[in-house]
Amino acid sequence: MRILKKTLLFFLFAGVAAGVFYGVTCGLRAFTDDTEEARPRKSQKATPTVAAATPTASPVPNDAIPYTGSGEVLLLGDVHLPELIEKVLSSIVQVESDVTGYDDWGRQNVGSTQGSGIILALENDTLYIATNNHVVSDATKITVTFADGSTAEVSLLGADEVGDLAILTVPYDKLADTSKSAIAVATLAQDTEPHCGEMVFAVGNSLGRGTSVTVGYVSAVERVVETTVGPMELIQTDAAINPGNSGGALVNLRGEVIGINSAKYSARSVESMGFAIPVSQAIPILAELKKTEHFPTEEAGYLGVYITAVTTGMQEDFGWPRGVYVKAVVPGGSAEAAGILSGDIILSVNDIRVYETSQLINRVTSYRAGTVIQVRISREQDGNREEIVIPVTLMEREKLPEE
Repeated sequence: MRILKKTLLFFLFAGVAAGVFYGVTCGLRAFTDDTEEARPRKSQKATPTVAAATPTASPVPNDAIPYTGSGEVLLLGDVHLPELIEKVLSSIVQVESDVTGYDDWGRQNVGSTQGSGIILALENDTLYIATNNHVVSDATKITVTFADGSTAEVSLLGADEVGDLAILTVPYDKLADTSKSAIAVATLAQDTEPHCGEMVFAVGNSLGRGTSVTVGYVSAVERVVETTVGPMELIQTDAAINPGNSGGALVNLRGEVIGINSAKYSARSVESMGFAIPVSQAIPILAELKKTEHFPTEEAGYLGVYITAVTTGMQEDFGWPRGVYVKAVVPGGSAEAAGILSGDIILSVNDIRVYETSQLINRVTSYRAGTVIQVRISREQDGNREEIVIPVTLMEREKLPEE
């Protein structure tokens, strides 16, 4: 009888415990599901401004930025991690930007932002460093710290607000000898596509405490994320990306940079959702920024089109690709002269994708009038859509007809 009672009490306790576990689990799930998902924000400054520098007035081929790529994914057992990380660390710098701003009462505030950078190239006695635009926008002074701990003041060569990318430069002969022996040019892996589930490392100046490494996996590729400058297709990772990591590298097991860390979700209900700009997307922008020139706003080129963004509804209803829809062309304008038609969907300018009207405007006006740009469009012909690349000579100024 005593054994029977103990048996009954055991099953009763087990049933209650299971019920409590189920209730807690469901309660947590309900709490999570009811919590509003936070929108991603940039890890440094929430709203970047247009940089003074603008890209070059001539198209630059993608191979202007050196890169390599094996196209294969390595396994963890094939890699000696300390050796790999040591090599990567020598190609990463810490970035500190002195920033001056004004509050709502017009009082001047002086502060600084922390970020990271990737040594992009050493050419013609000049060191080129890639970072995020939001790390250096509005900066009055920019200083980088190299792997050996030495520092150097750098110049902002060019910046692209929409792509959230910028290039910094410093004369090589102004670097300390210890810096010269400690630094290395990063390996950019344009041909190595990131794979979901692939192990990666996020390397950067986390919280401004110095360069460090976090480990995770590629959670998703081509993830569309809404930012303050429009939608971007990014790599999602669960490797920790904290404030200060912006502009740093997302690296695969070959030591190749597959992405430039840029943003993260920040909310108590969200964990381990960081994002990086794919190298394949960044290279065309960086290639143009490398040959930046400055010119007055009135000398900027214009396309001469009436445009609207292709919405999700348009994509679903008409099967259109994402891009910028041409509602009409300006008579006598550069678009009409080149053969762009109303109904065309503009996909890219000089291989740089555009999704919103602001993105297209920023791309076009970054070139001086008279520049020939390559515009990729999607055009419907005989019930089928095909992509066409059209060279367009930008006109001196947009001459819109009277409304």
